[in-house]
Amino acid sequence: MKHLFKYTLLGIVWLVNMLLLPLSTHGADVGYIAFSSLREGNYDIYIIDTDGRNLQNLTNSPDISELDPAWSPDGRFLAYHAYHQRNADIYVLDLETQGRRRLTDHLSEDRAPVWSPDGKWIAFISNRHASYDIYKMKPNGGDLQRVTRMRDRNEYAPAWAPDNQSVTFYSSDGKRAHIYVIALGKQIHQLARAVQPGPTWSPVGDEIAFPASNGVWTSHIYVMSTVGEDIRQLTRGAQWDGAPVWSPNGRWIAYTSGPPVRGGNKKDIYFIDATGGEPLQLTTHPSGGHDPAWIPKLFFSVSPSAEKMTTLWGKLKKP
Repeated sequence: MKHLFKYTLLGIVWLVNMLLLPLSTHGADVGYIAFSSLREGNYDIYIIDTDGRNLQNLTNSPDISELDPAWSPDGRFLAYHAYHQRNADIYVLDLETQGRRRLTDHLSEDRAPVWSPDGKWIAFISNRHASYDIYKMKPNGGDLQRVTRMRDRNEYAPAWAPDNQSVTFYSSDGKRAHIYVIALGKQIHQLARAVQPGPTWSPVGDEIAFPASNGVWTSHIYVMSTVGEDIRQLTRGAQWDGAPVWSPNGRWIAYTSGPPVRGGNKKDIYFIDATGGEPLQLTTHPSGGHDPAWIPKLFFSVSPSAEKMTTLWGKLKKP
């Protein structure tokens, strides 16, 4: 009887572990993701647990579309670009006070903001000189500087290296497109061919994820070294995958995926183990999901408790 009880207990423990395993690999160890979605007539920015729960609308602005969420390193501020009166500018939302600050006010389009890892700069793209170039500015909108000056090309999707010294980006002349990296104030280096914007650095700075294609109507997520070597393919199938972003712990890569039609709007958020494997789908809404952005690791050291998380959700629910 004693042995029967022992093995029964072991069986129960094994069963419980099996039931909890999907939770530990599907969200519990990675936190929260922000993304943009056309769910309420215009694009808003949402936040969701990586197990698919606790969906909240962060921006909730009627008649204004907000896209490209980007977190400050401490997770308190959210930068994004908003379309207002047919023009795009960069804004910052303070999640503690719910206050919003407009950083750019220009007749050109200012889009795709991204914080430097040290929090001192925000890079973004702008067509102030006809084609799109990369610029950087202070988080208060001051000290604007032009980073790229590539003739007859458009630059998109800047991404900071973890050491704050380099920016990788996507550049196209309308015929050919590549991923480049620029050490600020120094020479630009070409890394790999690409089919759409979206390079992003791993948290430790040893690899870059990017979207590329080996077919006509498909795109997949690849990972390469920071010098454009050792390229390996992560996602497969007849889908159009793009916009990869690494989780703060470097274990996962979130990305968008949709039908194999270039430029299609119906995409959802997925994530996949950075070493490969089967992708996991996060969003399933008919309006889709775009521009995934992980909440930084530091956010959890600042707000680790259930009580603080409940307070945060309460603030996010306010109109």
